[in-house]
Amino acid sequence: MNPRTALTSFLVAAALGANAQSTFNGNGNTGFGGPVGNGNLVVANDGVNITFTLNTTAALGGNDLVLYLDTVAGGFSSTAGFNDAADGGRSAVSGFSGSGQSVLTFASGFSADYALGIGNGFASLFTLANGGNNSLTYNTGASQGGASPYSLTVSLASLGLTAGQSFNLFGTLVSESGYRSSETVAGNDTGTQGWNPYTQTSFSTFTTTAVPEPSTVFLSLSGVATFVLLRRRTR
Repeated sequence: MNPRTALTSFLVAAALGANAQSTFNGNGNTGFGGPVGNGNLVVANDGVNITFTLNTTAALGGNDLVLYLDTVAGGFSSTAGFNDAADGGRSAVSGFSGSGQSVLTFASGFSADYALGIGNGFASLFTLANGGNNSLTYNTGASQGGASPYSLTVSLASLGLTAGQSFNLFGTLVSESGYRSSETVAGNDTGTQGWNPYTQTSFSTFTTTAVPEPSTVFLSLSGVATFVLLRRRTR
């Protein structure tokens, strides 16, 4: 590649901001066979949209990764009031069904606002709310294949975020009957697998990409143009 072309590309990318991306590993537990405990979650964004990609070591079967997101002020300190069992995905988010309930209590500093449920067939983003069937507000979703990776892209705005902000996240593997496993990603918890209470012991934080002001981009591109002109004059 021409050196000037390479420099131009580099400076433009720097001006616009590179995509932020982080990989969060599972906690190593294998309560449901280890698909999440031995897997990882990749979070990436470009300042406008954010993509969550779950890489598992085996198929999820009838289980969902429930990724709780703390993105705005307020939120829930536990899942105790979630009793939405209108479908399998909602049961997993709630940790509740006619068979039983597994209440997850979040650690200090984490208050859940949204939940992303990723299963074999579908991935859905819900706004959290206490109540019974259909109390969780469905925001968006996408069909999923039967094998890893599983992925969903949503806008920052749909999570109440703007570019450059940080948010907390924590994922737990739950049966679509609300039966909670010991497998987590982007954090950890304690509890006895089943329809039993769990307590979050750690979580992770992701910082989104800041989008520069138009003036910053203009100045950077102007600098490229000036450099190219000077190089031509001195040759």
